Amino acid sequence: MKKLNVVILAAGKGERMVSKRPKVMHEIMGRPMIHYVVERALELVPAKIIVVVGHGREKVEKYLKDYPVTCVVQREQKGTAHALLSAGKLIGGGDILVLYGDVPMIEEETLNRFLAFYGKAKGIIFMTTDVPDPGGYGRVIMSGEEIIEIKEDADATEKERDIKRINTGICIIPARSFPLLRSISADNKKGEYYLTDICKVGRQKGQNIKGYNHGNAKEVLGINSRRELLEANEIMRQRTMERHMQRGVTFLDRNVYIESGVKIGIDTTVSPNCYLLGNTLIGDNVVIGPNTVLKDSVIDDNTVIEGFAVIEGSEIKKNAKVGPFSRAGSHAAGVAGGRKRR
Repeated sequence: MKKLNVVILAAGKGERMVSKRPKVMHEIMGRPMIHYVVERALELVPAKIIVVVGHGREKVEKYLKDYPVTCVVQREQKGTAHALLSAGKLIGGGDILVLYGDVPMIEEETLNRFLAFYGKAKGIIFMTTDVPDPGGYGRVIMSGEEIIEIKEDADATEKERDIKRINTGICIIPARSFPLLRSISADNKKGEYYLTDICKVGRQKGQNIKGYNHGNAKEVLGINSRRELLEANEIMRQRTMERHMQRGVTFLDRNVYIESGVKIGIDTTVSPNCYLLGNTLIGDNVVIGPNTVLKDSVIDDNTVIEGFAVIEGSEIKKNAKVGPFSRAGSHAAGVAGGRKRR
């Protein structure tokens, strides 16, 4: 497709998280939510990635400083259309894919299908999904693939609240349609400039507005509470384990915690109750016994770790055998075959 810009909206506070941290900095499997969204954006190889920050922006900007993204500040929280307009001067032409910093579960394949749909539809496209309990979400009023209107929960009628098809927020706005954002008003109960109102404005201008429905709601909805954060960790852990199993790793139980930066070689066996953390690199044909903690370490090929070991910031050399209850790291004595990494 032609030039694509990605704008990630990450300015919200997230009241339901009950936290002093910005919502997008809450971690899933050892990485902030925003990490996963930026990674998905990078996979699309866009012309630009712009992150709109606001609440707790210093922490978000500090985390993103090594990524090829540009941050822009939404000074006042006036809604999603206002947030997107905050990035307007940096976009510099091209179509805009809008993602959200609190929707970390979205997968590359889903975005590629969404973009392919957009390539055929040639208009403003919103991603929708169906949920059994739509309370709190914007309802999508449709005629076939055409979106007639998206009504926010606070402004919906009783009949409209029965609609199960909801707005995920993810959308694509063609470059020619971006100026429509300036025609959106804050004439609603919250007094905010809703990005979804571009559907109403666009239809009035004769533009094509369509919905792309995604079947897996949990993948494309935002994380707004600690309960949803726990569920996201569980889903991401299962995804991570599946990926490693497809690459030749054996798990003796599903009760293993593996962060996203961990790499594991083929024919390695991982026992129950292990914690594999940080940027740990595990070689081929390694046996990791139960209740082992590995963090930011290198475990070379053909190593056996018998269990109940804690290894942090260390390298365990090839063919070594680490006995049970061993400790290695900056605050522990070295183990046989191991040395602290320099």
